[in-house]
This record gives sequence, structure tokens and C-alpha cells, in this order.
Amino acid sequence: MFETTVYLDNGAATRLDERVLEAMAPYFFDLYAVATSQFGYSLGIEARDALDTARQQIAARLGAHLEEFIFTSGSTESSNLALKGVALALGEKKGRHIIISPIEDFPVLHSARALERQGFQVTRLRVDETGRVDLDHLRESITDETILVSIQAANQEIGTLQDVEVIAGICKEKGTLFHTDATHSFLRVPLDVREVPVDLVTVSAHTIHGPKGIGGLY
Repeated sequence: MFETTVYLDNGAATRLDERVLEAMAPYFFDLYAVATSQFGYSLGIEARDALDTARQQIAARLGAHLEEFIFTSGSTESSNLALKGVALALGEKKGRHIIISPIEDFPVLHSARALERQGFQVTRLRVDETGRVDLDHLRESITDETILVSIQAANQEIGTLQDVEVIAGICKEKGTLFHTDATHSFLRVPLDVREVPVDLVTVSAHTIHGPKGIGGLY
């Protein structure tokens, strides 16, 4: 290891903030009970209340309500849940067509490939030299069979920011669900689900100086 390290990959993972560790410490050593009030003892109730408070704080940063946000083990699980959950819910009711871009992060790319092996059709949109999605191709690709469009908000390798608001508007106009992986833009680029008609949003703690192994899905 060099004497001085210059880290330039915060788009992929960040150092844990000491304040985060300090805030979490009581739940490792003192309030470590299962976060439930089912059994009615104080440690479990306090842990549950703390979990709900954390969930409310994160949901609020998306303009969402507490009950609209769930914790996951990270962005991989969140995006898997978004794509495969919609496929399971709507695949037999509406259609078996999903749209993504070719520069999505691995959770979306691999989930789409897995669904292809199960008989789903996946369209990969054209992107320009900067990585921006071809919006005309998106409009042309959405059909009555399309159940989900999944386009990441920001690419962690080339820094491309997609126009999430416009993409969400197209999807709403066409009557299809829209998922965006905001792992690499959450808290950096504002996104309010009350103003932008996004149906599913992936977020993760490891890109905002939080612990690895914690993510969420709106």
C-alpha cells in the first residue's frame, strides 16, 4: 500500500462515515433485539421504533411515505426484486416484455438475462456516445406487452445522468411501470417521487457513506 492513497471510486463505494458508525453502535451492543413488538418487550419495541424512524428518514428523501419503502440487503437485491417482482406480478396478466439500457449496472443486466431465459423479451435501448438513452427508441419500443422499463439514474463508470423525469413521463403516458436504479445518484441528484412519476427506485447505503449490506426499494 502506498503511503498516501488517493481514492477516486466513490461512485462505486464510499468510506463509512464515523457518525454513521456512532449512530449504529447502540443497536449492536444494547438494543440488539429483533425489531418487533410482537412479543411486547421493551428492547424489541425500541429496536422496531428505531428501524421505522430510519425508514421514514430515507423515504422522506425520496418524497415517499414510510410504508412505501422497504429495506433490502443492498442495490443488488433491490433491483432483482424490482425486475423479477414485476415480472412475477404482471407476466401472466399483461405481457412479458421488459426494456432496459445496455449500460445498466449488473443487478439489472443479470436480472434481465435471467428473465430472458424464462421466456421474457428484453429490449436494450440504443445509447449515444455519452451513454444517454435514445428517447425516440424508448417511445418506439414500448408496446401493449411492456410491463417495465428500467433505466439507471446515473452510471457509476462514465458518470452519465439520464433524464429520469422525461423517461418517467414517457412511461406514464404509455401506461408501463418505470424503475430507476438510483444507487449512484441518491442524495446527489434530487428525486422526488411526488413530482416525478417513478414507480420503483433502488437505493443503497454503500454509496452515501453508509454501511455495506443495507439498501432499499421504493
